[in-house]
Amino acid sequence: MYTHILVAVGTQTDSVTLEAAIRLARESGARLTTLHVVDPMPSQALAADCNFGYTRDVFEAYGRELAAHNLAALREAGCEGEAHTLTLPMCGGTIGSAIAGHAQQIGADLIMVGKPHPSWVSLFEENVYKQVLKHAQIPVLIATDKMPAVAGRTLALRQPMIETTGA
Repeated sequence: MYTHILVAVGTQTDSVTLEAAIRLARESGARLTTLHVVDPMPSQALAADCNFGYTRDVFEAYGRELAAHNLAALREAGCEGEAHTLTLPMCGGTIGSAIAGHAQQIGADLIMVGKPHPSWVSLFEENVYKQVLKHAQIPVLIATDKMPAVAGRTLALRQPMIETTGA
């Protein structure tokens, strides 16, 4: 089945996506890597009086705390794996492309992302899972909602595209 799963985790420590990834990793015997991507230029930080250096430091510190929490969750669940944090450059690149690129870099054979939570703020933010789908060369799964302890629900969004030529 899968041997190395990359799970993209957001800012919430009670991640439905992480729970689903742990469950899938246990079932398939896969290694699990969590990834939190820090965006130093989120739409909320565009205020004229924002101290970007300080904001970036705070976001990166929180990312390291999330990584430590995720690693503890993996250890508690008995899963082999690591927790990574990646900071986007100040300009260029998206969270979704960073996730897909990191998956390729570590040799993952599956990416798991969470279900987007629509809000008025999301109108101005990147649609992460669509960006992951656009850039990923491996299958992508989306965790759909709060999952019961016994049976999680995930939905396969896309398998890698296969080009065919000729008739």
